[in-house]
Amino acid sequence: MSELRESGLIRLVPRLGRTGAWFLPPWAVLCGAIASSRLHPSLDDGVRLALSVLLVEGGWGTLWSALGTTDWAALFEQWRGWVDSSPVPSIPYAQPGSPAERFTFWLSRLRSWWRKVLIPTAGPALGAAMVGSAVSLLVALALGPETLILTLGVLALMELALLSRRGQIPVSGGWDGVLRTGAPWLVGHLAFGSLTLTSVALAGAFSLAAAGADGQSRRAWIGGQALAALLLISLHQPLTATFLALLLIPQWLLLARPALSNPAYQHALPWLAAAMLLAALAV
Repeated sequence: MSELRESGLIRLVPRLGRTGAWFLPPWAVLCGAIASSRLHPSLDDGVRLALSVLLVEGGWGTLWSALGTTDWAALFEQWRGWVDSSPVPSIPYAQPGSPAERFTFWLSRLRSWWRKVLIPTAGPALGAAMVGSAVSLLVALALGPETLILTLGVLALMELALLSRRGQIPVSGGWDGVLRTGAPWLVGHLAFGSLTLTSVALAGAFSLAAAGADGQSRRAWIGGQALAALLLISLHQPLTATFLALLLIPQWLLLARPALSNPAYQHALPWLAAAMLLAALAV
């Protein structure tokens, strides 16, 4: 039920990583920092960039891996029909059939389910989730209040992603594209300056492209980058938009197959990374 059962407490297993995009989140952080136009080769900026990557990988990545690789729906389905109990201290003076007695019985069932099902099955995932949450909040606090607000929003998106599937796995690639590409871009930008509408729009465009990799959707992959090119044209950057459009040609050829496959997207990833860097430098 949990893919973290045989791993350590912190083990990043992002779903995009399965398609070879393990480098995409830190790369998105770097592109966001470049898009802020305030990244300089100094020790202070290097530390802020490193903290941003730590937030995305050690914090968000750990939490997202724990939540997104555990079949919570199956665990709670067992709880619904759970009849075994483990004795707990009863509430003093509880009368038979009273709410206090029923609450005590509920606690005894919960304790039994917790010890026999939840901890053995999802214990490592729960531990990783707690560590990831703590790292996320502490590092975000160090980076500033705006990053902390963004982190709270990301945690809420993770919850929505799970609720959208009712706790089942796998989670939709669209959520993964936002959490592993768009949000890291915004973190990189916020680490050095206030967000701009242009940077947010580019983060959204490349989130769409990244979502196409996991869902194996050529339209999303190409369309996201095409939107970024159109945005650059609206910003009076026709030359950069032309270069970005040219980057789409080899990607289209790589993905123009009757049966799309993850290896095809792995070969196209460097071109996506180049497009992200080109767009970041242009703004």
